[in-house]
Amino acid sequence: MDEVGLRARKMARTRDQIAEAAIHLFVEQGYDATTLEEVADRADVHKRTLLRYFPSKAHLVLHGQYAAIEEFREAVAGRGATPVIDLWTAHVIRHARDMARRGALANLRKIARSEPALEAAYLSIQSTYQTLLGKGLREDLGDDPQAAVIAAVAAAGLVGGNYSVSAGIFAREAYDELEAPLLEVIRLVREKLLGSRFG
Repeated sequence: MDEVGLRARKMARTRDQIAEAAIHLFVEQGYDATTLEEVADRADVHKRTLLRYFPSKAHLVLHGQYAAIEEFREAVAGRGATPVIDLWTAHVIRHARDMARRGALANLRKIARSEPALEAAYLSIQSTYQTLLGKGLREDLGDDPQAAVIAAVAAAGLVGGNYSVSAGIFAREAYDELEAPLLEVIRLVREKLLGSRFG
């Protein structure tokens, strides 16, 4: 059992090491100019190892985004009585602080804009967040006769607000300013759309 856990941790470290090397190269020399061979060299792994973890360059760019959405999906699935908006708040804070720490390396939109397939995948991730939030909010609203509409609009506000606010901050490269405006989006949705339903 301990051997399985050790192997899983080693695989996770290797995956993160490869993804980090890729992001550094994409920021330094651009997405199109970076080859998988260069990423493997920078990560100090064989190209076959890289391809075992990441079948394409697109997967390298969005690795952190996919990991974050899976983390949120698991939190929602195991939340018990915790309102989904509280889980979202904690998720947003954690990732805003990580982005502030990483700075330009967290600005995946700049990379994604250079490749239409990446931009589409990035927007698909936002859509998945909206679906998870909408479903969770609908459950949290219970017997409220307007629950379906309120949940859909609140989920759109949370995800769309997050996307729009962070786009402006990333454009200015003011990564340390990210957390406060994202929390303001959540506050506005809580107060204006959800009202007293969640306290």
